[in-house]
Amino acid sequence: MKVIMKNSEKYPDVQEWVVCAAIKSIHTGLIVCGPRHFDPTMRAVMDVTGGSASYSRGEQGFVNQWGDFLTREEALAIVQKNGQKRRSCGGDTHRLFSENLY
Repeated sequence: MKVIMKNSEKYPDVQEWVVCAAIKSIHTGLIVCGPRHFDPTMRAVMDVTGGSASYSRGEQGFVNQWGDFLTREEALAIVQKNGQKRRSCGGDTHRLFSENLY
């Protein structure tokens, strides 16, 4: 099994930030990003990369400033550590939602 190093591991002295919402396709592993999950920006990218059906059961998460995919749980730990979480929206004690950020 090949171990893939996250880009963030190349910069151990730089604070990691959650940048935007992302969904990883279960079929291709391709990651699409947008301000919110399934918003018009994200849907437009989905349309040209296999259609929304390719992402409908994909893994919802976020990306950091280096383009690493983060699960909702990983992203929550990062924003709690760096003070990036701005508000609660309910159901967000164990995972992050874009509503927590902006």
